[in-house]
Amino acid sequence: MFSNFAKGIIIGIGAILPGISGGSLAVIFGVYEKLLHSVSSFFKDPKKNLVFLAVIGLGACLGIVLFSNIQKFLFTYYEIPTMFSLCGLFLGTIPGLFRHANKNGFSALCLVPFLIAFMISVFFSLSGSSSIEIESVNFYLNFKSFMYIFIIGFIMAGSLVIPGISGTVLLMLIGAYGFFLNIVADIKYIFLFPFASKSMHSEIVNNILILIPLCAGLGTGVFLFSKLMDFLFKKSYSLTYYAVLGFMLGSVPELIPGYSGSLSVYITGIILFLAGLAVSLKFNAKYAG
Repeated sequence: MFSNFAKGIIIGIGAILPGISGGSLAVIFGVYEKLLHSVSSFFKDPKKNLVFLAVIGLGACLGIVLFSNIQKFLFTYYEIPTMFSLCGLFLGTIPGLFRHANKNGFSALCLVPFLIAFMISVFFSLSGSSSIEIESVNFYLNFKSFMYIFIIGFIMAGSLVIPGISGTVLLMLIGAYGFFLNIVADIKYIFLFPFASKSMHSEIVNNILILIPLCAGLGTGVFLFSKLMDFLFKKSYSLTYYAVLGFMLGSVPELIPGYSGSLSVYITGIILFLAGLAVSLKFNAKYAG
């Protein structure tokens, strides 16, 4: 049980780190197929499946909360070098995903979903900004805010379930990554409630309210994506993966930082880009192999 909890922590970290998705880590740790089976066939053995999913899920949540604080710090004080390193990590996944997509053979038909997804992704990438803003959260639980946080949780579920899909990049495309880092990083204050001053109680309650739509989105996303992946991999494996690849490649402009710092900052960024690329290529070669 502790082993699965530890795996869940690392899977959670992968869910918010571009280039190394939670789904990819689940494959490496040998729990991916069991996760899909536990969700899609939950009611066949609910007690066993619930225990397994709860252990992995709690670990993943802990990994997301802990690492989001590190990411928040990096984007606040070292945004450009961090963006360069994440770009390297992200691009390093591409060769391995192409190999994985072609494991059942290649067909020219695969280029159709690839190109459609690529054009859609490029459009959204060029429409947005690659700058990450760590926003302060003034959250009021109404329908609009509930759905916004729900969608963020739903997107992060995709990173947990689909190998090679970076929920971080998807959140960047809709301009929600900085907001996500902020709200998740602040969840840690919930545990300080008994020791907090009265002035902090409303802020902590605010963080508790955020968990409602976030967990609802995660739960719904994990269930639906598990069903979807189980269906798509059985029916059209290569077409599915090429659509994934098109979307990922089209999102590259979103990860390229603009010029707004000293030359030394960009030299550092390029070094980190190459380091991230090397780490990601090695990691994903093992995953795709």
